Amino acid sequence: MDIAVFSDIHGNHTALQAVIDYCMGKGITNYILLGDFISDCPNPQKTMELVYVLKQYFTCYIVRGNREEYLLNYKKSGQDNWSKGSGSGNLLYNYELMTDKDFNFFDSLPIYGIWNPKKVAGFEYCHGSPESSSEPIYGEKRNTKRILNKMQTNILLHGHTHVQETFLYRDKKAINPGSVGLPRNNNQYAEFAVLHGNGTEWEEELIQVKYDRHEILKEFASSGLKEYAPAWAAVTMHTIRTGVDLAEAVLLKAMRLCEEERGMALWPNIPEKYWAEALKEFYIDLSGKDIPRRK
Repeated sequence: MDIAVFSDIHGNHTALQAVIDYCMGKGITNYILLGDFISDCPNPQKTMELVYVLKQYFTCYIVRGNREEYLLNYKKSGQDNWSKGSGSGNLLYNYELMTDKDFNFFDSLPIYGIWNPKKVAGFEYCHGSPESSSEPIYGEKRNTKRILNKMQTNILLHGHTHVQETFLYRDKKAINPGSVGLPRNNNQYAEFAVLHGNGTEWEEELIQVKYDRHEILKEFASSGLKEYAPAWAAVTMHTIRTGVDLAEAVLLKAMRLCEEERGMALWPNIPEKYWAEALKEFYIDLSGKDIPRRK
């Protein structure tokens, strides 16, 4: 039995289609989707259409990620006052394109699941951790060992960090398939994993697949996402082009610049000029391309 494991698509439907095509070619009919289906890339409805197709025609085990929880929480309260701009414009853009079907789907999903039939080796799966969709799990970290110690099975499938890796601790294993849509692998390939099972044990295969990055990059301009979140879109395009994720670094720099000049910085209300300055600090232009460095 083979099971494909997808995580952190982040709206990159081009990459998702590529990994689905790969799995179709291998005859895989079982899928685990670990959340963060949308946000960051344009036209999220195209990603949701692919998710629904998988769910309809194949066996799927699905949990929601922190990005889906952001949208659900905003729908229920709207307390963060999202607006156009690089602070929260990306989230607002995705929120406005989601339908009642999408919100109902997100709301129906758990943050943790376990597949543990009798006489067959089982596994557990989540986006961040079994307790929180936003808790990161990295190999060798104290919380990773604590989580693995509490597991009912010997394998935990998790995402969130966009780092493709396997960590073994006391005969228990944490497997991160990496990110389908925004991988941090320096070579721009879409990442996922396949579990190969024989009934008594599972062996993971970590896979990287080339896809047409130019197709998704062209949609940033035509979709309106760049107008909603100029600098954030630029950082996302840079990640797709390079496999290097500087989103958190640019955000922190923009907030620091704002605080230095204004005395405080409160997300998401960071003026665009600080985002633009932060991009320049990391040699990124508003098209997500590298700015040549002076020698």
